[in-house]
Amino acid sequence: MTETILLITALVFYLLSLILQLTVPDRKQGQYALFLAVSVHLGLLAVRSAAAGHPPFTNIYETFLLLPFLTGLRLILWPKQSDRPLRAILTGVAGVFLLVALFLPGDLKVIKPLMPALNSFWMYIHVPAYFLGYMALIVALVYALMILFARDKARAGERERKMEAEIRITFFFLNLGLLTGAIWAYVSWGNYWSWDPKETWALINILILAFVLHLHRPTARKKAWIVILTAFSVAFTYWGVSFILSGLHSYT
Repeated sequence: MTETILLITALVFYLLSLILQLTVPDRKQGQYALFLAVSVHLGLLAVRSAAAGHPPFTNIYETFLLLPFLTGLRLILWPKQSDRPLRAILTGVAGVFLLVALFLPGDLKVIKPLMPALNSFWMYIHVPAYFLGYMALIVALVYALMILFARDKARAGERERKMEAEIRITFFFLNLGLLTGAIWAYVSWGNYWSWDPKETWALINILILAFVLHLHRPTARKKAWIVILTAFSVAFTYWGVSFILSGLHSYT
């Protein structure tokens, strides 16, 4: 019950922050509401972690709580790195993730004992690395959509530079996640690679994003489309593989 109350409260503050960002010229008011949202969100993660006995990133429901928190925390810690449209969109994205988490089926929210393979030091590097990469990819995706569809073309060059920075962050953390995952697999199962569906798709994500680095004639629009394709691939890896394909990573 406490967890649900905190989830709804954080969701309300994210919505309030979004409304203030869209309607009030003073940026501080939206920032204050966002700070309250992230603070309550942190309390939600703490309650979940205390109840589960482990960090909140071992199933689908917990990751729906973690990813928007990282997004909101970034907006709090580095407010000057994002312009008003980006901040509003990311605030809305955080709220959507929490809304989905609120309405996920109850069996996905049940706390279960950690599988022996998950009870490892490497979990604390492997999983956060991926979610930091996913957070940067969300930001890159927003810039990509702005480049393709925004009417304000005057800031296209600035948005391209910022998108490229997010691409580099995403690429680094996706590779770090894959590398630490391989080491973790060797420790747990005795081999570095098993062609498991999720690890295979994790590699596909990196290969798709790597096209940005190998474009013969790179343009902002080409890079933007590659980011969008990567986002779709990551979304399938994150959700589709978990529910459609079975493998060593089938623990939703």
